[in-house]
Parts: sequence; structure tokens; C-alpha cells
Amino acid sequence: MSGGVSGGVSGGVSQVAINAIGNAEALILSRAAIVGPYNGPVLHATEPGFDKPANLALWGEGPRVQACFTELLEGLLFKTNNGSKQATLEFANLQASNIQRKALVRLRAPSKAQFKKQLELVAAYADLRMDRSAEILAQMKPPVEFWSSVVGLQPHRHKKTLELMDLVFQLCVHVEMRFKQIFASIRPMVFSPQIQPVIPTPGHGSWPSGHATEAFAVAELLEALLNAASTGTTHNGSESREQLQRLAARIATNRVVAGVHYPVDSACGRLLGTALAEFLVARATGKRVHERGFDGRLFENADGTPMDFNLHAPMDQTHGSAYTRAAASTGVGNAPLLAWLWEGALKEWA
Repeated sequence: MSGGVSGGVSGGVSQVAINAIGNAEALILSRAAIVGPYNGPVLHATEPGFDKPANLALWGEGPRVQACFTELLEGLLFKTNNGSKQATLEFANLQASNIQRKALVRLRAPSKAQFKKQLELVAAYADLRMDRSAEILAQMKPPVEFWSSVVGLQPHRHKKTLELMDLVFQLCVHVEMRFKQIFASIRPMVFSPQIQPVIPTPGHGSWPSGHATEAFAVAELLEALLNAASTGTTHNGSESREQLQRLAARIATNRVVAGVHYPVDSACGRLLGTALAEFLVARATGKRVHERGFDGRLFENADGTPMDFNLHAPMDQTHGSAYTRAAASTGVGNAPLLAWLWEGALKEWA
């Protein structure tokens, strides 16, 4: 077979590298021909100000997102309680004169017995694999194309919106992976040889679902952004909410169909993703957040049978439910870099 694994590129050097070498040689020759004696600095350069959010406009997408992400994480920390088997994501407003830790999300995982009961639902969802296989494979990576199809997101018009989405994805991964490690929930295939996932099972804990967390975070973020960009009595985020939420639920459920998650993973991901998007928006806009919680021990039917994921289950009860939301709200502090990016994204939807 001509070329072998190198794909036919001479000497194993990629064509990109060959082109780069050629360009460098051309630039060397060009400079030697035109530059003449060095005259010292002659151009007027405006130097960026110290610690100014507007400096973000000077940087590439990667460094800009990373700077905002670092700011977003300031004050976030995790707390665990071995006695109650609970874990809490807390935040501290580092700009306050009296710094206090406040809970953002409290999680308690289902019992091992409850996860085993959920296997009945996972096995039933496998009947949808032939219908959902194309979606399952396409959604293994961040499914930006799916969100784009709902709200008309276009790369050439909505660059800062895509950067905000990148930020919320990074925030979700940062938080969900810590929770996954804390709770160390076993995947469905470990409990039953009949599950037989249709895609590789990820090498980390099952609960909460990362795809569900990320999907509902993006849905919440886009709704908030479109509403903030709307004028008059029409709010495009609210008009898009039903489709955004349905898409998030379908992405989450597809992971159950694939055999790598339980429905309760999706339910917790819905809560966690919503809370993380609310936190990001609050940091960008100065809004306040409500503590949210999910108690997996309460996620079952009254007769003890396994409860399925329901997109329309209320999440705002103050107590007595798997989903809870505190009545009181808390400020999360100012994030100038994130605010700059948020304002830039708003202009893309004007």
C-alpha cells in the first residue's frame, strides 16, 4: 500500500510542515532583499492598560477564553460530608469585605440499590438504539451543530457567543468531573452483562451525567443571552426555551439509550447544568443566584419503583423533592472579563 501510515507524505514529514518550511525560506529571502539597515523603532504603538477587560480584544480566542475561565473559577470550591454522603459546590465572593462561603449546588447520590433498579429503564431504552444511533455518535463531542440549528447560531456572526458556550462547557467539565470522582457511581454495564453499550463507556463515574450537565447548561445560557439581547416585548430566549430544553433532554436521554448512563444521571445533570449556567450569567451580569440541590435518594416513585427522567418535573421546590431551590438569593461578585465577553456576545444578536 503506497505511503503506508504516513499517508504517502515524503519521508514521514507532513505537507503542512513542508509548506511552513517553504514559507519561512521565502520570508527570509524577502526580508534580506527589502529591509536595509535597522533604523530602530519608528511606529507608534498604543500599549494596553494594566488589567483592563478591553485587552481581551487583543488576544486570540484560546487565550481569551482561558483568561475568562480562570476568572470564572475564582472562589469555587468543593466540600464533602462523609456522614450524609453529600457533596457541595460552594463559592466565595472574593471582592466582599467579609468573605463567606455560600452553597451553589448540593448533591446526594442514589443508593447502590437504586442504581440497580434503574437498570430496568436502561435496558428498556436500548430498544431505541437503531433510531438514535446517528445522534448518539454525533453527540459524543460537544454538539454545537445541534444548538446552532435551534437558535440560528453561525460561526462568522456569533464568535463571542461560541466563546461563552466554550466557557460553560469548560465550567461543566471542571465541576462534573469532581462530583463524579466524589460519588464514584458505577456504570450500567458493570452491573449487568445484558446492557452492552453501543459506544465505549467513558472512564469516569456515571453520576451525574456530563452530557446532561453540559446540555442543560448550554440551554440555560442561550436562553438568558437571547433574552438579554431582545428588545421590546418579544424575548427570543423565552420563545426558544421549549426547543432548547427538549434538545438538552434528548442529548441526555441519548446517553441512556446508548447504555452508558441511568435516567437519574440525566435528572441530576439537568439540575447541575442549570445551576452552573445561572452562576456564569450571574458572574457576567451582576445577577444573584439561588442555591440548588438534588437528592438522589428521593428520586424514586412512591411504590419504590425506579423513576424515569422527566423534563417537566419541577425544580423549584424548597424541600421534600429530589430537586430543590432555595428561596433566598446570593450575589456572586463582579467578573469584569466575563462581563466584557457577555456584552460582546449580546451585540452579536442585536
